[in-house]
Amino acid sequence: MSNSKLLITKFTELYEKQDMLTKLTSREFLHGYGYSEIHCIDWIGKLDNPNVTKLSSRLSMTRSAISKIIKKLVAKGAITSYKCKDNKKEIYYKLTDKGKLLFDEHHKRHRAWEERDNKFFEKLDDKDLETVNRFLTQFNKYLEEKIRELNFKE
Repeated sequence: MSNSKLLITKFTELYEKQDMLTKLTSREFLHGYGYSEIHCIDWIGKLDNPNVTKLSSRLSMTRSAISKIIKKLVAKGAITSYKCKDNKKEIYYKLTDKGKLLFDEHHKRHRAWEERDNKFFEKLDDKDLETVNRFLTQFNKYLEEKIRELNFKE
């Protein structure tokens, strides 16, 4: 097997194991929310006056995709919309109490994930970590470009 095929196989294994760990460690009330929905909740909780345009930019998704996610989150009672006094045209979003619980749980899970995986990374030497970091930086740039290309087509 070529090195590139082996790497793709290893990435597939990694994604599957991360997905399994996520499912095994997730709290019951997170079930029923997709990856994009949870990350949309996360950005709504972090941004000042979040709107579709800001969320689209942060999540690297089209405005129409964000609008669909927003509709689902409103229907599930995780977010609500509002308008500012000085701009009655623009619609903004904020977390409901339920959305705040989801936001907090998401951050709690991220911290637990970091603590869990740091135990592994601490065992690696600096040279290996630098090599992996360099590779992942390049690969992420490649993936970001692919996302931009796909968003541009829509």
